[in-house]
Amino acid sequence: MNRLATTLVIALVAVLLVAVTAPALATQDSTEGDTTTTTVEATPVSAGDSPAVVVPLIADKEEEQPWTARFVYPLLGVLAILIIGGFAVGYNRSIRRRYEVVG
Repeated sequence: MNRLATTLVIALVAVLLVAVTAPALATQDSTEGDTTTTTVEATPVSAGDSPAVVVPLIADKEEEQPWTARFVYPLLGVLAILIIGGFAVGYNRSIRRRYEVVG
């Protein structure tokens, strides 16, 4: 491959590695001393017991997707396909220039 394509591939791999490892490096370990314990006494439930407050069931509302899920993720998918296709076309063109079909 030529120098530009090699540089682009190395840059793409570096960006992917940073994107994958950044969330893991950003988390903090909270085992230093911030520990809490919660204990709840077990209470027997009788057959005639009723709840203190009756809460009606709430129908699930259909939430609108955030703009990142609607626009950015499909854009990144399309760009990845176009980049891979561009590399395939460029590679095929460079191979065709090197060899001549004798027929």
